[in-house]
Amino acid sequence: MTPTRLFPLPPEVTQVVLGGGSPIDLEALRVHSPEAAWDFALNYGYDMAVPAQRAHVMRVYEDALDFLEGVVLEGTDLHVLPEVARLEDPLDLLLWASERPPAPRGRWACALLRVMHTLFHVDHNVNLRSLPEIQRQVFERYDRFLVQEDGRLLLRGAYDVPLVAVERKENKDRVSMLLKMLHKPENVAETIYDQIGIRFVAEDHLGVLMVIRFLLDHHVLMPTHIKPSRSRNLMIDLQALESWMDDLPSAFCIQDLSPDRRRELNARLALKTAGGGQNPFSSREYAAIQFTARTLVRLPSPATRALETLQERLQTMGDTELSDLARIPELIQETEEFTFFFAHEVQVMELSGFQNAQSGPASHAEYKQRQRDAARRRVLQGILQEEPC
Repeated sequence: MTPTRLFPLPPEVTQVVLGGGSPIDLEALRVHSPEAAWDFALNYGYDMAVPAQRAHVMRVYEDALDFLEGVVLEGTDLHVLPEVARLEDPLDLLLWASERPPAPRGRWACALLRVMHTLFHVDHNVNLRSLPEIQRQVFERYDRFLVQEDGRLLLRGAYDVPLVAVERKENKDRVSMLLKMLHKPENVAETIYDQIGIRFVAEDHLGVLMVIRFLLDHHVLMPTHIKPSRSRNLMIDLQALESWMDDLPSAFCIQDLSPDRRRELNARLALKTAGGGQNPFSSREYAAIQFTARTLVRLPSPATRALETLQERLQTMGDTELSDLARIPELIQETEEFTFFFAHEVQVMELSGFQNAQSGPASHAEYKQRQRDAARRRVLQGILQEEPC
């Protein structure tokens, strides 16, 4: 038997398995024959001999091309090489991305495969298939306490908390998800925590704290379901807050503060420097309290839907006896729900910070442009300014 040369180790071992890097940052693949390309695709999850699976790979390839040309390359003089943009067999991308030394088509194959890999994770995120119902269950918790009264927006429960505005993020579109994932080391859809989100805007810093207190008091937010590593405080000086609360008289009531005293207190509680854990794409002028909460979502089992459809058809045919013989009503009752915790983002801001977020460096448009620039640099490694592929 001819001995196999195992060393030096390939980058998949040193950079990804041992180094904790992302596979989409690899310089190249190691797929050097059509048979190896077929086997790579099969173990990735796609049997190219199955027409439906091959068709899905081709659709993802076409979507990746559209994203490259329409988003990543927008504003540049670059275009995908015609050879790469008009291929008939997507497995060719694997072979080209493995060429050494890297040719232009190999660099463009790398770029396309980075986007395709990201799209595969979007397409196979189970949560996205049930997102409308997930959104309904998540927002229902908040909506039951939101009240419009005499032109005012309030959180109303055991007490009232005034609001300036409430905004919902009901779903990221596909382009937004791709941009988000292409600059994340994990590069998978399961790690996007703001597919659904809600933003509360209060008048001032004290109002922000009152909103959070209300949501906790009424169990809209459960501290047990908040993801600690995702909490960011870019507004409140905790030391100043603790110091102020330690000196409060037992009969203190927030409504007793005069306007001048409230302004002084807001200035005292405001964070003077940027908070830790800042999103690298957020402006330093962005100020909010942001955290990720999880809601236990309950969805009917797919089997329940199938049984209900069968029962409806039998009833339409007038054959209720067969439905009873098959115990369809009992089977529906016995089918277990599909339950899981779904993460959503909560932001609480004060009015001036909210206004800053509408324009200038802290605006959403500027934030998205910084994301786009980062995704471009990552996808076009080896193409932009001849960086390594």
